Amino acid sequence: MKKILVAAALCLAGCQNDFLEKQPLNAVTADNFYQTADDAVRAINAAYKPLMYNGVGQFGLAYYGNNQAGDSNTYGDDANWVAIENFTVNADNPAVRSSWTSLYQVVFRANLVLERVPAIAMDASLKARILAEASFLRGLSYHYLVLLFGDVPLITKPQFNASEFLVSRTPADQVYAQIVADFQAAEKSLPLTYAAADLGRATQGAARAFLAKVYLYRKQWAEAASKVKEVVDSRAYSLTDRYFDNFELATENNRESIFEIQYASFLGGLGNATNNYDAPRGSGFTLDGGYGWAQPTQNFVSSFAANDPRKGFTIFQAGDVFQGITFNPASSSTGYGSRKYVVGKGANIGRSDDPKNFILMRYADLLLMYAEALNESGKTAEALAPINQVRARPDVRLPALSSSLSQVQLRQAIKDERRVELGMEGHRWFDLVRWGDAAAFMRSIGKTNFREGISERFPIPQAERDVNPNLTQNTGY
Repeated sequence: MKKILVAAALCLAGCQNDFLEKQPLNAVTADNFYQTADDAVRAINAAYKPLMYNGVGQFGLAYYGNNQAGDSNTYGDDANWVAIENFTVNADNPAVRSSWTSLYQVVFRANLVLERVPAIAMDASLKARILAEASFLRGLSYHYLVLLFGDVPLITKPQFNASEFLVSRTPADQVYAQIVADFQAAEKSLPLTYAAADLGRATQGAARAFLAKVYLYRKQWAEAASKVKEVVDSRAYSLTDRYFDNFELATENNRESIFEIQYASFLGGLGNATNNYDAPRGSGFTLDGGYGWAQPTQNFVSSFAANDPRKGFTIFQAGDVFQGITFNPASSSTGYGSRKYVVGKGANIGRSDDPKNFILMRYADLLLMYAEALNESGKTAEALAPINQVRARPDVRLPALSSSLSQVQLRQAIKDERRVELGMEGHRWFDLVRWGDAAAFMRSIGKTNFREGISERFPIPQAERDVNPNLTQNTGY
């Protein structure tokens, strides 16, 4: 399948020039670039690209979501990630700053599109779609910025002058209002599907699904359920028969996929390094041997029921054979290896350069969100259907949950189901925080450095505060 081209052009910010200063006649600036429909397409392509960077698609959301939550850990030789997973992180941590920088690059590029593209004479429907994509990307970026940092600067216009950079943090409630507005704007003009050449762009379903997730995080249960139902009723998505089709290179962007960060190898920086970093240490599963930075813990492994086939799709265990190599438990400090984002060796896979997409939302996640929203709305009987649909996938085939479960019992069942269905996909930590379960769970697994009311958010990067004295720091850092 084709992927969207995310690096066709870099949209360079213009600057205020003295009247004696002249730009070279062939220089590309924000003032002379946004002229044609092709410029608009390249500009929105560039807005997708920072999602691929360190801190988001790779070395980012998955490691926060898995390692902090105690589902996995790094091998221990990267001090930055060790500090994050052990809750000893400080404001100088470069991994955290990478997330801040990458997400704000998306915001900046989306803001450029939203400001400059409306003036371009071009096909009206294409223009509307591009502007909707920009709204989606800005809303998506702020969603993750708030999850990671809490209050963050809300910037909705491109900044060019030094005086515009000195912004203060905006209360999270106000940022969420903008996120909701962005997703609502996006869903109005995004298509339900794309032709193959544009596969991977934001769709109407993606905008609605992430809007539903925001409502879920805000405990707006009725709104979340209603928005999920719109996606379900569109019939644009369904569960794949084979669970692992979501993680095979040949079956990316399938009917279960709602939004994936797109990668492509051998294109000068558009590849993903997760294959090698997740592969068991020195296993030989990859060209570089494997670094083992996502080692499943015994606590996570034990969360699977004995008859749950998703365990084998998620975790390498003793005796497992991958591309002719037998997994050796000694290659991991926990005795287990991460399976989902390891694609091994192949003609289109280089050294720390693989084309595997990173999934931000798939239909199974949406169905479990639906079950949760219905259950929290007091509709426990209705909530059974979507969770049982996930459990009934043809190659999973777990028994349906009992109709006699109470709201409290089903609440726990949904939490348990999310952990195993979405295991090692970067959701667990954010789920624990939004449920208010983080402190108790961290204590239960011996993470004594967790500080309730502090560790749920990361420090604002000190390097950002050094250049912007109006940025305050999160409590405790």
